Amino acid sequence: MGNGVFSIDGLMDSQPAPALSIVDQARQRAAEEKLHPVNSGGTTSDVQMETAQPVEDENDNAVSAGEGADEPPAQTIAVNMSKILAERCPDLTAEVLKSQVSESAHSDEEEDAEQAAPAWPEYFEPGRYEGVPNEVYHAANGISSTMVKDARVSLMYFEARHVSKTIQKVRSPVLDMGNLVHALALQPDQLEKEFSIEPEIPEGAFTTTATIRAFIDEYNNGLPVLLSADDIKRFLEEYNANLPAQVPLGTSVEETGQGYMSLPAEFQRIEDGQKQTATAMKACIKEYNATLPAQVKTSGGRDALLEQLALINPDMVAQEAQKAQPLKVSGTKADLIQAVKSVKPDAVFADELLDAWRENPEGKVLVTRQQLATALTIQKALLNHPTAGKLLTHPSRAVEVSYFGIDEETGLEVRVRPDLEIDMGGLRIGADLKTISMWNIKQEGLRAKLHREIIERDYHLSAAMYCETAALDQFFWIFVNKDENYHWIAIIEASEELLELGMLEYRKAMRAIANGFDTGEWPAPITEDYTEELNDFDMRRLEALRVQA
Repeated sequence: MGNGVFSIDGLMDSQPAPALSIVDQARQRAAEEKLHPVNSGGTTSDVQMETAQPVEDENDNAVSAGEGADEPPAQTIAVNMSKILAERCPDLTAEVLKSQVSESAHSDEEEDAEQAAPAWPEYFEPGRYEGVPNEVYHAANGISSTMVKDARVSLMYFEARHVSKTIQKVRSPVLDMGNLVHALALQPDQLEKEFSIEPEIPEGAFTTTATIRAFIDEYNNGLPVLLSADDIKRFLEEYNANLPAQVPLGTSVEETGQGYMSLPAEFQRIEDGQKQTATAMKACIKEYNATLPAQVKTSGGRDALLEQLALINPDMVAQEAQKAQPLKVSGTKADLIQAVKSVKPDAVFADELLDAWRENPEGKVLVTRQQLATALTIQKALLNHPTAGKLLTHPSRAVEVSYFGIDEETGLEVRVRPDLEIDMGGLRIGADLKTISMWNIKQEGLRAKLHREIIERDYHLSAAMYCETAALDQFFWIFVNKDENYHWIAIIEASEELLELGMLEYRKAMRAIANGFDTGEWPAPITEDYTEELNDFDMRRLEALRVQA
C-alpha cells in the first residue's frame, strides 16, 4: 500500500468533491485516509482469466453508491412539478398531467426498471463499483493491467492496441473452457447472459432418419388399405369381361362373312341381290360394334387406372379418395420431416432444435452438452476443494467488483477488476481463478512450472496492481487443471517479494506509458542493431567442438 490512494470507506460512503479535479481529489483522500487505500486500476477479461473471458453483464441490478444517491431527488422533482402545474396551469393538456402523475404513481416500477438497466456513467470517477456489465467495464476509462502487460510487450504494441487502435482483437465466439469455468465458479446465475447452452433433446423427439422412417412406417401401417394397381386392374378386367363381345372384322372374306351373319338383322344393311363385299360387311360390323359399351383401359399406373375405374364405378373411387394417403417413404431427410409434420404438427426434431440453437441470433458463446458437462465437473472439483470451495462460496465474497482511480506517480487513470474479493473482519483478500492445462507436467516440476506461468503471464503484476488499487491485504491464485477428468487444484498465495516485484514492474511500465503520452514516442521492441553472441551453453558446445576438430 502506498500514499495517494483511496480508502474503501471513502469510496463507498461519499462522492468526490465536485469542486476539485480528479487528481486533487485523489491526493486529498490519500492525505485523509491511509489505512485502507484504494486506487483504481483495471483488468480486461484476459487479466481475470488468461484462458478465458469473464461472464458479461455480471449484475445489472446493482448500482454504485454514488449513482444511487441521485435517484430520489429526481423523482421528488417530478411530483412537485405535477403539483405546481395542477395549481398554476390547469389548462395544460391532460396528456402532460397524465404523464407526470403516472411517473409518480408508478415510481416503484420505475425504480425496478432503473435497477434492471442502470445508467452507467460515460466517465467513471475514482471509486468502487459493483455490478458493472462486462462490456461497460472494458470500454471504460483507465489503464487496465492487461494494457500494462501490452506495454511490457512494447510501447509500439501498446500504442497500436490502445491509442491508435490499428490492432483490433475481436473476441472469438468459439468457446474457451476457461471462460465457461470462470462463469460457473464465480457467477453461475449469470451464465445464460453470455452463453447459449445446447438444448436438451426431449424424450420422443425424432433424432435420426431411422426414427423418422419408423414413425412413417407405423403410421402407414395403421391406415385403411388402399386399392393397389393390381386390385383396380382386376375390377377393370372383370368389367370388360361382362361387356357384350364385339364382332371381329375377320381376316378373310369368309371370317368377315361369318361375323356379318351374326349381326342383328337391323345391322345387316346389304340388300338382297347386292354383292356382299368384305368392305360392305366390315362397315356393318363397325356400325354394330360402335353401339356396344366401350371397354376401359387396363394399362398404366395406379392414378390412370383410378381414372378408368371412375368411369364405371365412381362411388368406389370416391370412397378411395376419402382414405388417408400414406406418407412418402423416399426423399431427403427434410422431405421426410415435412411428411411427418403433415400428420403430426407438434413433432419435435432434434435437427431443428440444434439448427435453431446454432443460428445464435443473440450472438452468445455456444456451449455443447459435453462441454457443459466437463465444465460442471471442474466446478464441482473447485467447490469440493477444502480451500477453493471456501473462497468461492464465502458469505462475504464479492465478484467482479470494479475499481477506478488515479495512479499517484504518473497521474494516469487506472482500473482493476479482481475476480474475487473477501472482507474478513478488516482483512481484505483477493483472488483470481485461472484454468491451466498441465496434464503432462511431472509432479516434481509442477511448482516450478506454475511459477513460470505466473511470471511469464505477468500474473504477479496484476496482483500487485489489484492489491494497491483495491486495498487488498493478501492475494491468491486458484489454479485448476482443465484437462478432462484430471482436475487438480492449486491455491497459491502471492508472497510479499512477488508482489513487490510485480509492483516495481508495474511502476516501470506506467512510467513508460506516461512518457509515451507526453512525448508521442512509442518505440518498437528492438531499436538498435546488435551482434548476436553465444550464450554459455553454446559457448561450451563451441569449445568442445574445437577440441574435437
